[in-house]
Amino acid sequence: MAELLEPYTGSTAEISAGTVNYSLLGEPRLGTVLLISGLSMHRTDWSPELIAGLHDAGYATLAADNRDAGASTLLNENVEAYGLVDMAADLRELIELLGVGPVHAVGISMGGMIAQHLALLAPAQLRSLTSVMSTTGARGVGRPHEDSKWVFLTPAPTDSREAYVAYALRYHEALTGGHFSDPERARQTAEIAWTRGINPEGTVRQLGAIQADGDRTERLAAITVPTLVVHGDADPLIGVSGGVATAAAIPGATMFTVPGMGHAIPWQRAGALTDRLVAHFTAA
Repeated sequence: MAELLEPYTGSTAEISAGTVNYSLLGEPRLGTVLLISGLSMHRTDWSPELIAGLHDAGYATLAADNRDAGASTLLNENVEAYGLVDMAADLRELIELLGVGPVHAVGISMGGMIAQHLALLAPAQLRSLTSVMSTTGARGVGRPHEDSKWVFLTPAPTDSREAYVAYALRYHEALTGGHFSDPERARQTAEIAWTRGINPEGTVRQLGAIQADGDRTERLAAITVPTLVVHGDADPLIGVSGGVATAAAIPGATMFTVPGMGHAIPWQRAGALTDRLVAHFTAA
């Protein structure tokens, strides 16, 4: 697993908002896939099986730490509130700076919301959009299970590695909903995240951006790029109704429901998801 997540340090690029830490891997024989991370997520959290599958299929992958996460700029001093559209603008700048566009944008959870904004902000830079385990922001859809709400309310501990890893294992169990649980994989991922840096204050600001964005349903009707919506039918954090609503809101979007998948991509489902993504990219 570890070798597929390296280099941990990655590369850096300077954009308007600060420094972006990213990893651009693989040969873009058929194009580049932009992997957009979710709330507090590190770029190293992405499924290595998914990344390897995309490389084998002929696609390069570009994964970046969002602002306020991982090794990208942490806006802890006198920062003004920002929105999801600002985070999408960060990625537009990165795509243009690296010259990899148009890309296939794949966003997970909050990353799906950012991807939706990117499709509206810079459609010429996208060949396709995939919104994974995300939602429209409409109240009443994509609601979390009661026993998963603590994820949004409990900051990650920063006092010790052991405390953070214990938190991450509990977080992993909450996201998987008990389906395809892999504590050893979760432990390795948490160890990498701790080494790269934890920023609870940034997570609060990212969560604020989600909350401030409101209902995107009407805005999503203006998306013109080919769109795939992916959701697990066992997602305890953003219920599958969020995915259904997203697919209904975006003209021509198709829905792919993954049996047994919670709010994470398990290695047991990475192959099926890769196949569906590649089919979507090919048709775009």
